[in-house]
Amino acid sequence: MTNLILLNSGYFLVFLALAIREILWLRITITFGQSTLFTYSMLNRNYNIAFWNSLFVMVNIIQIIIIYRERQQLEIPEEVQDIYDTIFYTNTNRQFLYFWDQGKAGFVENKTIIKAGDIQKDLMLVLNGTAEVKRDATVIAQLERGQFIAEISYITGKTASADVVVKERLSYMIWDRETLDNLRKTKPAIMDKLDRILTLDMADKLTNNKGLVWVMLVK
Repeated sequence: MTNLILLNSGYFLVFLALAIREILWLRITITFGQSTLFTYSMLNRNYNIAFWNSLFVMVNIIQIIIIYRERQQLEIPEEVQDIYDTIFYTNTNRQFLYFWDQGKAGFVENKTIIKAGDIQKDLMLVLNGTAEVKRDATVIAQLERGQFIAEISYITGKTASADVVVKERLSYMIWDRETLDNLRKTKPAIMDKLDRILTLDMADKLTNNKGLVWVMLVK
């Protein structure tokens, strides 16, 4: 009777797992089912079946741990919380922090960081300070915290037709093209969300009062 209960319980749990769409609970349920089948196999000295069920249990336990860790909410540092809330909010905390760690912080002072005719290969985001976008010595836009620098040139691969000038000190985060290309291969979900962020940013600049002048940033 015990053997019959174990056998049917094990297969029932495996069957039940197939009806569960939520991946974490699916793996938990199927692990219990395979553990029950492992116990049944050991009691009946069917060590071949017991071996394979023990292997399935170990694989699922590892996957459960990975899924659980990925779903844990990591705390975002206070100094970048506003950037997450306003720009990267579609990412999970873990995704945002992983992407953020791939970038490098830097600063410039009294310098033209982009010249007309340059192609912006890297993605830059203003952290502190301001930068002026100039065309023919006329200021056509001002970049502040949380704004990308010449992302239209970065996205299109075309040359910028305006200068980006820093008069005082400006700090920024930068992600180089190679890093972003690698992320596109290894973390496509993060890059898909970044593409949407940049698209929405471009759309906003093209529809607000500053939008028309930003069209001139690429030839």
